[in-house]
Amino acid sequence: MSLDELYTSPQIAKRLGVTRQRVDQLVDAGQLPQPLGRSGNTRLWRASDIELALAGNDPTNGRLATPNWDKLPVPDAPLRLDVDEVLTISGAWIAQPPRVHVRIWRGPVAGTLRTVVLYGALAESHGIIVNFAETVARSIAAQYLSVGEARSAWWFGFWPRGFPRKELSIDYVSFAFPRASGSGGLLDALLRRGSRDAWTGEFEEPVWQKVERTDFARVLGSVPDLDYPPGTYTVAVVTALAAGQRPAVIDFDPRQLRTQLHHLTSLHSYRQALLAGASDRPGLPALPLLAADGQAESARTAEALGIAVRVLVPDALGAVEDYRGLSTTQDAGSTLVERQFHQLGQAEGALLARYAEMPDGQLSAGAVYRALTTVRTLAAALSDQAETDGEHADPVLLEALSAAEPELVSVRHLLDPSLIDDPGPSPHAVSTLGDAEDAYLATISWWGPASGDSHRRVALLGHVWERDHEDLRSGYDPYGRMVLHNPTTGALAFERPRTLPSTPYPDAAEIVATPGNMTAFVLLPDGRCDILPTDPRYNFDDITWGYGGTGPDVFAQALAFAVLPHPDPERPLSLNDRPEQTRTVMLEITEGGSQHDPFRISIATLRARAAPDPS
Repeated sequence: MSLDELYTSPQIAKRLGVTRQRVDQLVDAGQLPQPLGRSGNTRLWRASDIELALAGNDPTNGRLATPNWDKLPVPDAPLRLDVDEVLTISGAWIAQPPRVHVRIWRGPVAGTLRTVVLYGALAESHGIIVNFAETVARSIAAQYLSVGEARSAWWFGFWPRGFPRKELSIDYVSFAFPRASGSGGLLDALLRRGSRDAWTGEFEEPVWQKVERTDFARVLGSVPDLDYPPGTYTVAVVTALAAGQRPAVIDFDPRQLRTQLHHLTSLHSYRQALLAGASDRPGLPALPLLAADGQAESARTAEALGIAVRVLVPDALGAVEDYRGLSTTQDAGSTLVERQFHQLGQAEGALLARYAEMPDGQLSAGAVYRALTTVRTLAAALSDQAETDGEHADPVLLEALSAAEPELVSVRHLLDPSLIDDPGPSPHAVSTLGDAEDAYLATISWWGPASGDSHRRVALLGHVWERDHEDLRSGYDPYGRMVLHNPTTGALAFERPRTLPSTPYPDAAEIVATPGNMTAFVLLPDGRCDILPTDPRYNFDDITWGYGGTGPDVFAQALAFAVLPHPDPERPLSLNDRPEQTRTVMLEITEGGSQHDPFRISIATLRARAAPDPS
């Protein structure tokens, strides 16, 4: 036996980070094995015995220790795979119960029983194994392990290639299961009762350590299946492999090429019908709606649909090229998963080629903006048809238009970045009715919804608790924005604007806001009350104040956008475009004061403070 295979007492003390006297105490208490023998006055332990003991329980803090993988004893024979299935995790605060791939191996190693748990980050719920690691471990323990195994098992987390990084990853996860008292404890009681939801605390000092594949194979005595091609570590694939199907054959479409082609075909079909002068055609239920306003309007709609198809084509072509490259490259995981890529049909290929060859001159900023306006109008009309079971309801066309809308926005910004697009109102609800909200409610006309506005009401309803739906009334503010309000419960939802006010706010107006409601209002001297718009170029639109952070920054951006003057209103300045003095003042206004007190400032005061120093 070589010296590399032996530990001395000082080496064990250094390994544990304790004193030599503590090592003696642990040996006497039976928490570490007795020495193998002596060399003179030096006691010697077999390194593998110490590592095996530490892997079961670190006596310094009760937590499973990180083994020394080089000195770890290998199994007498490959460990037996006893569990290979997908487990639904209960007790995680996620809308859809997440699932993980659980594999458990067992077998004898150096006179003891080794249990190894590997839980994998499936594509359907990959974040679960980090964000809810304790919940995952508890669920696995309650389902598959005895109390002793729950404490002594070796736990590993697995991410396949492609998530979160290009290479696959295995992490050794060291848990200290919480103990209530004595040698039993809380986990023991939970397992015996079969409870998986009674405790949601954290394990003590969990450790995550990246483990090489060779080290993990050493732990098992065999090489497990790990080489899933990127995007294929799914419930269906794992289930097929566990059932003995090898390779698992799947339709592989991570970029949703089939869906994209479905959208393109739908838009193209309507465009062709409009260009042919048709006002009705079987299979195109919304066609009369699109052609209702005469030949000129039909031509404009056809132009918009053509541009919508054109802006969708690049992503579809990118998916085709991506799939072509993947299908001709030999993947290391092909023995596990056979990916079947969508093959373009002749008609699909011709359709992509036709629109890809559309002259770039037809994609002017003005043409794209007209198309964007038409697409949004059509989508709103189709949303109403869907909500009222109208005869022209067409979910296929509505889905295609919804897919084209963000691409049109993106192309328009590429063609002229200085133009600001109106993304439409942002549905929002408030939790507390303060002076600002009361002033706003006083200006509402309670009627409706108007014909054609059912989709707007549905969008607002999604922001109101179901318990508030009874006695909910609908109305419109002086700017035509829809409002929902329950006078009994105080529930309030409205359409928050993200575009410049139609006319500049007068100096006599005031900006007021209630803490916690994330929205500011503008009290006008004529009695109207407007909602302060937020800058559509900013990713967030919830405003707060009284501290340094994202909310006050959003508020400062909104004030600069909606209140300060713009030399060219069609190309409004952002806060970052303003002089440094102005930027500083705007942030001082929104970051100052108390976040728990109402916000109030006059437009005149704000403009005076933000004006550049003439000197």
